[in-house]
Amino acid sequence: MNRRSDTRHTPSLVFVSRVERRPKRRLPFSAIFISGILCALLTLVAILAVRRIHTFFNPTVEDTERLISMGKPKEAMALLDKMESGAVVDGKNSLLRGKALYAMLLERLREERWGSYGVNPDNWLAHPLAAAAEQCFLDAMAALPDDPEIRLTLGNLYREQGRFSDAELIFRSLLEIDDENAEAYLAIGLLYAEGAHLDAAERALTAAWELDEGNPKIAKNIAYFYRFYANEPESSIMWFSRYLQSNPQRDADVNLIRAELSDLIERYPEYEGYRVEAAANVNRGVGRKFAQPQRLRQSSQ
Repeated sequence: MNRRSDTRHTPSLVFVSRVERRPKRRLPFSAIFISGILCALLTLVAILAVRRIHTFFNPTVEDTERLISMGKPKEAMALLDKMESGAVVDGKNSLLRGKALYAMLLERLREERWGSYGVNPDNWLAHPLAAAAEQCFLDAMAALPDDPEIRLTLGNLYREQGRFSDAELIFRSLLEIDDENAEAYLAIGLLYAEGAHLDAAERALTAAWELDEGNPKIAKNIAYFYRFYANEPESSIMWFSRYLQSNPQRDADVNLIRAELSDLIERYPEYEGYRVEAAANVNRGVGRKFAQPQRLRQSSQ
């Protein structure tokens, strides 16, 4: 009994030898390759996640500015709250807080399709966020009186509010600090255009272009000036063309301007030599439309 039992549990020598001679299975090259790609992708996702966490939870001026530029003003405000808790608030922090509030206001207006914009004739942006942003800019300007960005942003807020006299004073004070600031000349040119001071607007816009030739933002606004204020279609065609030639890859208005230029060329065939490139820009966004001024609408009726 014991011998049979031992024999029953003893492996066959033939079976053992076959097992020893059986070749080891290897993973195919495709499986190894795919596994490597998956590991690389997981590593990349982990790195991006760490960077995102660092951006959103590390309270620094640079990260706050990045969030504002990315169109995330609420996240920027959260970082500013962390930076300012238990710390002395300086002019730079006040500027960033004002810019974040300003961006939140514009975001609110987009959500309501600008329904409340211009309703109040004394203040086109009569909103608590606008008042809070203005106070932040004033605090920042008191702390950093020679910072041109503060005056430029505050002046643009006043212009959006329809407070043209206040905006002009701010822009002029900026030019006294820096008389070669192209953004200031652009801003005051648009301000004069809004006020129907066309000659002064043209001079200021031309000065902006001469100081920063090739800037697509300046070319775009000059084109809009000639299109909707000066009523000079040939000049607007020329400046729209210059804008598109400046390679405005990140401008959300690019496809809107392509359509505007195509319409102008079709309506005014006498201006030869202008055309719209067939290649569409990778940015498919459509920016905020540039409304035709009331005085031009009335004159065209």
